[in-house]
Amino acid sequence: NFNVAENESYLQFELRAASRVTIAPSVAERTREKITSTDEAYTTILTDTNIKHAIEKLRDHGLVIIKGLLPPEQTVPWGNVVLEDFTSAVETLKNHQSRPVDLLNPDKGQFEPLSYKEMAMREDLRVDLRSGPSMEKLRSQENNLASEAMAGSNVIDVGSQPTIITADTMGTAGSSWRYHPSILAILKGLFNPRDDSLSKGNFGRWNFGGNGPDGSPQPFRLGQIGSVVSCPGSGDQAIHADTPHLFEHTDCHPCHYCNVFTPGYKVTNDQTDNPSVQNEFVDGLWTGSSTMGGTALVYDSHRLSVSAMLLAESDDGNDNDNASLRRQLLELLTLRPALDAGDLVIFDNRTLHYGIANTSKGDTTGKDSNAGRRPMLYLNVTQSWFHDPKNWDDRES
Repeated sequence: NFNVAENESYLQFELRAASRVTIAPSVAERTREKITSTDEAYTTILTDTNIKHAIEKLRDHGLVIIKGLLPPEQTVPWGNVVLEDFTSAVETLKNHQSRPVDLLNPDKGQFEPLSYKEMAMREDLRVDLRSGPSMEKLRSQENNLASEAMAGSNVIDVGSQPTIITADTMGTAGSSWRYHPSILAILKGLFNPRDDSLSKGNFGRWNFGGNGPDGSPQPFRLGQIGSVVSCPGSGDQAIHADTPHLFEHTDCHPCHYCNVFTPGYKVTNDQTDNPSVQNEFVDGLWTGSSTMGGTALVYDSHRLSVSAMLLAESDDGNDNDNASLRRQLLELLTLRPALDAGDLVIFDNRTLHYGIANTSKGDTTGKDSNAGRRPMLYLNVTQSWFHDPKNWDDRES
């Protein structure tokens, strides 16, 4: 029921569709809370109305984009430590005694990379990094500060394991973006759709010391901060969904698994036009650019009916007749949000998506080997009863 307007281009439609899933906080929301008492860095705290809108967009369309929710002072340091650990992993694997792997030259290496407990390959030049010495140090610091700030919330962080978030966990703005109060409020609402006239009948909630049918949000698992690092030269990923639908008798049951994405870098979009920007450096400091790509997401594709319409083959053998139309529809519904530092995307993991190619030049001056590498930070969030069997290998390090 979201149709193309007359004479509307693909880009015009994409902009209009993106506006339907975007929340742009007000000035008042952007200055509601400082992240420390000694500086002028603020974090955005959404109103209850915008939190409700974010939940509705996620349920209706499979994603929500929130502009400027997070202070870059909390996200960019994570991008920096991710790249430190990635650089270390590249050198360690390249110099491995028995099984050397060249992550940056996948066509030249003698051995294919494995999945490791700290890192898993997603495709050539694109890796999922969940742990490393620098990441663990920052993780421990932030989680300890958050635990102190949320004393009484029964939040327990153990290494790289997910944290159980309960109804009384309100979050904290000053310690870590992972516990941002607005993010936790959105996730509670997303995972706990409720009809007040029915929730009073859920008497099973008395079990195991529960509070009974009080309608309060039930627990969910909040993953630790990880990052997908896309290196210069990485291509478009194959389109995919990160999790299956649990049931196939209804178009879209409530969300059981979602991702939270935010850039771990600052962005400049004038790389080619500004003479002061060379090799993605501004005044001697490296910064990301629009050539580093991002993540493309397919509008409404968390619904079985939409995914089937876009990707399923015809049952009558006349698939060629519909293939061109399906390709056009898929292109039309694919959004490629341009995220700045502090912007956030939350998406239902049944949503079709793919990483966009990183076409940046990388380091051509020798100033910084990390130039052009894109650290997209993420949180994996699931219902408390759901387990995601990702392709990590806890036996390989």
